Amino acid sequence: MVSKVDINNDGIIDICEFIRMMSLQRNPLITPESQLQDVFRTFDREASGFITRDVLRQVLLSLAHPVTEEWIDELMKKGDRRKEGRLTRADFIRMMMNKK
Repeated sequence: MVSKVDINNDGIIDICEFIRMMSLQRNPLITPESQLQDVFRTFDREASGFITRDVLRQVLLSLAHPVTEEWIDELMKKGDRRKEGRLTRADFIRMMMNKK
């Protein structure tokens, strides 16, 4: 396992290599859906059950993710199936998992 993550082959596991190693560990109780539910809860700071375009924009900006208004519009168009101007948890998970 160590040789798989010691990217620079210096015999020392630095923090980035450690994180990579831990990410290779699989927990059958943690599913992609449960991870996305956690992410959604982080976005849904007011526990309203949905996130708006503005909230999505703020969160992406806070992550120092390069964001364009067009990209946010595209995410909302893809995820907001009811055309309400917000994403429910189910919308968000479906969008992130590329489900129709």
